[in-house]
Amino acid sequence: MATVPWPSTSRQEDHMSNSTARTLPIVVGIDGSAEAEAAARWAGTYADKVHATVRLVHAVPVGDWYGSAAFVDGGALERDLRAMGRKHLVRAEAEVRVAAPGVSVDTVSVDGTIASYVADVGADMVVLGSRKSSAIRDLTLGSNTLRVMTHAQCPVLLLRNENDKADVVRPIVVGIDGSEQSDRALGAALEMADNLGAPVIAVNYWGFAAQAGIGMSAGYIDWQAVQEDEKRWLETHVEKMHEKYPAVQLTTVSAQSSPTRGLRALSASASMLVVGCRGRGALRGAILGSVSQNLVHHAECSVLIVR
Repeated sequence: MATVPWPSTSRQEDHMSNSTARTLPIVVGIDGSAEAEAAARWAGTYADKVHATVRLVHAVPVGDWYGSAAFVDGGALERDLRAMGRKHLVRAEAEVRVAAPGVSVDTVSVDGTIASYVADVGADMVVLGSRKSSAIRDLTLGSNTLRVMTHAQCPVLLLRNENDKADVVRPIVVGIDGSEQSDRALGAALEMADNLGAPVIAVNYWGFAAQAGIGMSAGYIDWQAVQEDEKRWLETHVEKMHEKYPAVQLTTVSAQSSPTRGLRALSASASMLVVGCRGRGALRGAILGSVSQNLVHHAECSVLIVR
């Protein structure tokens, strides 16, 4: 299984000497799961590298609907959820302090959802541990991760498979389609890789329909020339952004495939997929693009959604 590179606590890298403190915290959704605690540890060590603070957030839904649905006293259930939340936050805070003793960390218990909290308060990045859904987790984490990804105005990292710290550093893969969102995703991928010491693979997938055009015959298309043109476009497109992160090893891949199929295949050997929240496809106007949604559910590695 792919693992996310564990952020080293060493500050010897040259790029770190020019880092400045970040004003907004890295927010971690806490629900008591092992995955959430792993997300807290990862956030702590990453915050140590980028001079950020960490905020651990546990959310309790407001209203009596969940009590009525469970045929129990809504007030009692709410009190139990708050009590559990306090315990979850204490444990997660301890994990951060062990992983990154020098990082400032605080805890927050909120009414409502983590999604609404992040939308109102803001964050440098949101980190969510990934696991199968459960009723309690859906309540305390804000219905589902898609809601957080929809409403957050900052990058959202869905963390998976980070537990094996000894795993070799696997590449960070970023999807490029020429859209503004994918350009921001490229910048985020290079910055993340610079901090983690990971290589980056920038990929662009192009399809038959887009190249052939409606009413044209594939027999009139020089597919070798198309492939070479797409390859040159991608190399040129990423070059300027790469100049800002010269220490990052960057390779490009241009291939004929659907973005969803291609990125899902690469997720098996990547540490992280980085994609824009929307691309140039038919669902550009949707809240969260179809490619992003598919990867959130099916990618085998962590997924970073960038606005």
